Amino acid sequence: MARTSRKHLYDSVDAASPSSNERVIFNAGGYIRLSSDDKKKRGDSLETQRNIIENFIATASDIRLTEVYSDNNTTGTNFERPGFQRMLADIERGRINCIIVKDLTRFGRNAIDAGYYLERVLPPLGVRFISVTDSHDSFESDGGILLPLKNIISESYALDIGRKCRAVQRQNIADGRYVGRLAPYGYMKSPDDCHRLVIDEETAPLVKCMFAWASEGISANEIARRLCAEGVLTPGRYNHAKGYSTSEKLRGSEYWKSNTVKLILSDRVYVGDMVQGKTQTVNGVQIDIDRSKWVCVSNTHEAILSLDVFNRVQAMRLVASEKAKAIKETTPYSANVFKGKVFCAHCGFHMKRKRHKNGTYQYRCESQLKYGKDTCTIVSVQEADLKTYILTVLHKQAEAILGKYITLEQNAEKSDGYTVELREINQGLDKDGRMLKSLYESMVSGLITQDEFVQIKSRYEANIEALSIKADEIRNFKYEMATKATEYRDLADAVSAAIRDDALTAEITTRLVQEIRVSPDKTFDVTFLFRDEFKGVRHAG
Repeated sequence: MARTSRKHLYDSVDAASPSSNERVIFNAGGYIRLSSDDKKKRGDSLETQRNIIENFIATASDIRLTEVYSDNNTTGTNFERPGFQRMLADIERGRINCIIVKDLTRFGRNAIDAGYYLERVLPPLGVRFISVTDSHDSFESDGGILLPLKNIISESYALDIGRKCRAVQRQNIADGRYVGRLAPYGYMKSPDDCHRLVIDEETAPLVKCMFAWASEGISANEIARRLCAEGVLTPGRYNHAKGYSTSEKLRGSEYWKSNTVKLILSDRVYVGDMVQGKTQTVNGVQIDIDRSKWVCVSNTHEAILSLDVFNRVQAMRLVASEKAKAIKETTPYSANVFKGKVFCAHCGFHMKRKRHKNGTYQYRCESQLKYGKDTCTIVSVQEADLKTYILTVLHKQAEAILGKYITLEQNAEKSDGYTVELREINQGLDKDGRMLKSLYESMVSGLITQDEFVQIKSRYEANIEALSIKADEIRNFKYEMATKATEYRDLADAVSAAIRDDALTAEITTRLVQEIRVSPDKTFDVTFLFRDEFKGVRHAG
């Protein structure tokens, strides 16, 4: 929390001097917190914490409740919690000057950080801190050794809970018990045991269908297209519709993706085996674990597929993968100079670059292939046509671009006159400033009257303001001119490189082209980053 200079939030009594006869009314903020581990314990619910705080305030004549700040399902090992931060902001604004918690563990379980707030942050701000069940009130005592000790115990408890949770999860994985948040597509969690998978009668047939298609040699991309065409809900949309997940983020796209299909086709869960421990969280970041360290437990639940079908699909996918890899190694792809810049004007999706057998390249909209025939229409363009057109435009516009750059450079050279004018303005400002000082001294010494001082002073001030405005205009003009000159120098360099080599590179297109939109009739619009010369340019195929 930022340190700012202020008066105490209550001035009628010193927080360290409760013996003052003046009565203080404290504006209190109740703070309640519940972590996922606390939900398993009785007596720590948010409602219980709130009742304890409200009952305490009901018996305290010098405290009134301003607001209750709440953090649900948040850890106490750090203080980056929305409710806690909002409470600190209200302390900064002077809205509250007292914090009340059920016990110290609700405030925080990190001994160092909790101690910092309780001993270094809150006292200088005049904030009273009360922990009800710990019988601690900073207005009546300094906490002595008891409060730091409880902080350390709380932190140790949090670390111990974390170790126990991880140990339980590792044991569940080793035993073949499911520990994921959502069941794999085709399964659901047993109503009697959340760690056991049972077949979902709605989605299991679809999993069988996907493997049947794959065993016939149908690609993952074509499988995704078929699922979209038949209106099958994606896993994220299905979980959301069933109420298994309420997160909009996990709801995902309405379209099946080839990667989603590939993940399903490679998962051994469908033959009744449980494979877990694929990732690990380190310092809050989830990282992938080497495949050799995955934990696989066989026959943990009812299978959807036979092992023969699963192995046949894996063998076919491996052959296809090796074939694609071999082709790529023998004839590597050329650089994609328009990567991320080519869009379908009809549906708005990125167009994918494809290589033909003769070595040429084409950009093609694959919405129909991925999401269904009604999503878009056939839209494509040859990469060579894009390159030829853009190089033609650059050749035609090169003279204008270079001319603009030369003009800007010449204007920059002429800016010496502005530099002289700016120097004269600064001298005038310095002179008027000294005259104002001398004028004030003349009034103090009685050489001029106060009325004369005010009248003359206003003239100098008006002149200073006018000169300052003029100086700002010159500085802004010089800066704008220098910026434009730099922009056109970069543009001129990029155009010169393209014309010299009669070729486009990714670096050049990054500096020149914003986006290309291709229409079904093979016409395309190119939007350049420097629009002055190229505005409204359209190619007719």
